[in-house]
Amino acid sequence: MNRLGFLSRTVMGVAPAMLLSSAVARADDYPSRPITMVVPWGPGGGSDQMGRAVAKVLQDTLKATSVPVINVPGADGNSGMVKMLTSDADGYTMTVFVADTFVGNMTSKTTAPWQMKDIVPLAIMNRQPFAYYVNADSPYKTWADVEKAAKTKDIKVAVDGFGSAEDVATKYFASRGLKLVGVPFPKPGERYAAVLGNQVDVMCDPNGNVRRYVESGQIRPVVVFSAKRVPQIPNTPTATELGAKVVLDEWRSIVVKAGTDPAKIAFLSDALARVYKSSDFQDFLKQTWSDPDSYVAGKDVPAYFSAREQEMKTLLAAIH
Repeated sequence: MNRLGFLSRTVMGVAPAMLLSSAVARADDYPSRPITMVVPWGPGGGSDQMGRAVAKVLQDTLKATSVPVINVPGADGNSGMVKMLTSDADGYTMTVFVADTFVGNMTSKTTAPWQMKDIVPLAIMNRQPFAYYVNADSPYKTWADVEKAAKTKDIKVAVDGFGSAEDVATKYFASRGLKLVGVPFPKPGERYAAVLGNQVDVMCDPNGNVRRYVESGQIRPVVVFSAKRVPQIPNTPTATELGAKVVLDEWRSIVVKAGTDPAKIAFLSDALARVYKSSDFQDFLKQTWSDPDSYVAGKDVPAYFSAREQEMKTLLAAIH
């Protein structure tokens, strides 16, 4: 199966259910029991942090019910997606769906255990650009230093996994003549330990995930894959500035199973919009160096997904 068609065949099917107004009356006093938030990654990573931040504020917003979080890691996020999709389409199970799963399902040689038509997006809640980082004691002080070294010897880059967004970016630079070699570390803590322990030369990760290491001076960003410079690391150039058109975000969305009552979808979408605007969640965005304009409403997410698919196709075409 051609994984590049993963989105184009299915993405527009997620939009119709989002057209109903949040004013649609609910017939069953929904929600009447806890709404589970599934995080398809292990504890402590960026997706887990976002899922828990949303769940906490959502629980405070709904007041009438709790929002427990469960971690279901594995298969580049697909295990958690399957967990949600094997539950009833009743509005009582939500899942964090992120760019790494999206890209991984596009690039995988095996068919994903689900398709985009199986889900309905409620909102994108936070976005962070990926960046390359080096150990603070690394001999490579700038991206120019990395480029110079990578022209003559292998430079090991810690990535989430083969076929991930980080891996695609690394292969893109390798296609430009740099000897960058991706080394997979599926667990975030393993990637951080690898660059801190000099097991790898460079690490690729969303900028907010490693904020504490940057602020403590343990690691240093050398290039960021954003459209413009990140305010928290203003001296770090973008890849575009340096002549490589690589703009790559780790976006994190909340989705439910297709077939969920449109009134419940509208209710949850409205609740998440209020969560995003809350002072607590705005503080979370600041603390995690997320884009201050991260929010994308559910009705606009299919177009957002299509644009990200096209960007990834462009990078993959350059690689091959």
